[in-house]
Amino acid sequence: MSRIIRVLFLVLLALPIQARAQSGIAMRDETSRLAVAALGRICLLNLGDYNAILTAASPTGEFGFTEATPEVAAALLAGREGQVRVLRRPGLGAITLVAGRDGICTVWSEYGDATSLQRHLLSMVERGGFKGGAQLLALDARDEAGQLITEYYVMPTDWFARDLGRRFAEDGSQPLALVTSVSPPGRRPMEAMLSVSRILKK
Repeated sequence: MSRIIRVLFLVLLALPIQARAQSGIAMRDETSRLAVAALGRICLLNLGDYNAILTAASPTGEFGFTEATPEVAAALLAGREGQVRVLRRPGLGAITLVAGRDGICTVWSEYGDATSLQRHLLSMVERGGFKGGAQLLALDARDEAGQLITEYYVMPTDWFARDLGRRFAEDGSQPLALVTSVSPPGRRPMEAMLSVSRILKK
């Protein structure tokens, strides 16, 4: 009987740990989904239109971003011209958007998961908001000093290519470079980065 009681006690002790682990996985998946959504609806949809990016990332926009402090903005811009906006959701940490005037738009996530980011990117581009307007092509995944870096091309087609074409005065089919970088938990303040660029012509 005492052995059964000990086993039951150990099982009960393990339950909260399992619950916390499942909660942590769910949190990382949700914050990854939110980061991908911000990248898509703000950076990708408005790429090449700096003012439209800032409007979409305003306090009155879909997500409710606010301006970052001057110190945070200066650190993330690293000498580039642009704006930095921050979004905080309970339990999900900070989602930070860096919009550069050079055509690079980046979303940082305080807690991000490499597998979740790739799944949500694929879902967004090929089955979600960009369905029929773009395809996602994964080019390379590599480990650099413990960070998993994956390079992609977003291949604009149909309505998205037409939108970009109007913005860039060309056919809009030029591939867009997209990079994700995910560091191990605790390695740096922001664990995941998603960056998409269309370098602007001088």
